[in-house]
Amino acid sequence: MGLEQFEGGTSPFITLDACDGKRAEAVLTALEAHAEGDATKWTELVKQDDVLRLRLINQGIDAPELRENISWDDPSLLFTVSIELSKEGTPMPISDPLLREKIGRFPWGDGSLISYMHEFIRPNSNRQRSGNDGYEIIINLLEVLSQRCGESNLGHERYQNGSAGLDIRGFLTKEQVRELRLALSGRSWSVTAEEAIDGGMRDVSRNLIAILRAAERRDVGVLLRSHS
Repeated sequence: MGLEQFEGGTSPFITLDACDGKRAEAVLTALEAHAEGDATKWTELVKQDDVLRLRLINQGIDAPELRENISWDDPSLLFTVSIELSKEGTPMPISDPLLREKIGRFPWGDGSLISYMHEFIRPNSNRQRSGNDGYEIIINLLEVLSQRCGESNLGHERYQNGSAGLDIRGFLTKEQVRELRLALSGRSWSVTAEEAIDGGMRDVSRNLIAILRAAERRDVGVLLRSHS
C-alpha cells in the first residue's frame, strides 16, 4: 500500500478515511515523544504492535523499531500505519463516491464540512444543559476530529505539512465515532441564525451521520485529512 492510492486531484480535497483510532493515538504519542528526543516509545510500540510492525516491513523497511530507519515524514508515517485496510490490502472504503465528493468539496471556508458545523452549530435552547449534554459531546469530538493533530493541540503544524500535500487534521476512535453519531442524531443542538448556506447544516449533519454510521458498521475509527 502506497500513499498514491489515496491521492486525489490537484486541488485540496477533504477526506474521512477508515482508521484504527487506538493505533493512531499510540503512534501520535510515540512520534511526539521522538521529536522531543525520546526514542523509546516508538521502539516499544513497534515491538508490541505486530500489525504495525508487519505493515512497515511489508513496505520494505528493515528494523522498523528504529524511527531513523523510516524515511517518511511524521504525517505520512501516522497515516500509513493507522489506515484500515481490506482483506485485499487496499484502503477500506467507508463511503460511496457521491458521499465522498460531498464531503470532499464543501463550498465554504477551508472546504471542510467539520469546520462549517463547528462554526454554525449552537445548543438547542429548548433542552436543559447538563454535564453530559449531547451538544458538548458534539463540540468536543468535532474539535478532536479537526484539531487533534494541529497547532492548537500539539503546538506545531508538522502534521499539516506532509509529503504530496498531506494534511492530517485529527481522528476519532471507533468508540468516539459511535458517540458522535448518537449525539448528532439527538436533539441537543440547533443552527445559528447566521448560517452561511441555507440548509447547509442539514446537509452537513446528514452526510456526516451517514459516514459515521458506515464506519460503525465496519467497526473502525475515522481520520480527517486534506490532500492535493
